[in-house]
Amino acid sequence: MSGTGDIGGEVSGEEAAWRDLIARFDSPGSTVADTAPWPAREDLPDAGISTEVPTAPQEPEAEAANGSIPADRARIVRPAVDPRSYSPPEEEDEPYVPEPLPPPAKLDPVSKGAWAALICGPGYLLLGTLLGWTISGTEALTAIAAFIAGFVILVIKMSDRPPRDDDDDGAVL
Repeated sequence: MSGTGDIGGEVSGEEAAWRDLIARFDSPGSTVADTAPWPAREDLPDAGISTEVPTAPQEPEAEAANGSIPADRARIVRPAVDPRSYSPPEEEDEPYVPEPLPPPAKLDPVSKGAWAALICGPGYLLLGTLLGWTISGTEALTAIAAFIAGFVILVIKMSDRPPRDDDDDGAVL
């Protein structure tokens, strides 16, 4: 059996189709369109496009008869320009300047202490480890307890906020 698809000197249907396709590869295509003809109502008149609005609804035969296209079906064709020659229009208005942000909210002393404990507890342990300090068991326990206490206090204070409205979608302006 050869690698060309011949079986006992015969060519299979698939191989014959491939050979036919390759033989016709460089030949020019058919000039006769085998598709459905273009509808006459889609043809554009030679003189240009009429953008006048018809006063009464016209039938498709009437459109083709007078050669005009209704305004709702008219196409605007502009000449092609070099996109590199585009320059944005000059702004005549003043640019938008946002209003300054409101001052940050003031934290109560309990929240400040909770944040300090949350950050400073692990910070002390990390700094002591990096610098090679000897940290006793009491100091490590205090640092870990401060971290846990700060976290718990901040979670509990989250419920101090007013409840959200049922119609609130979460957007804040």
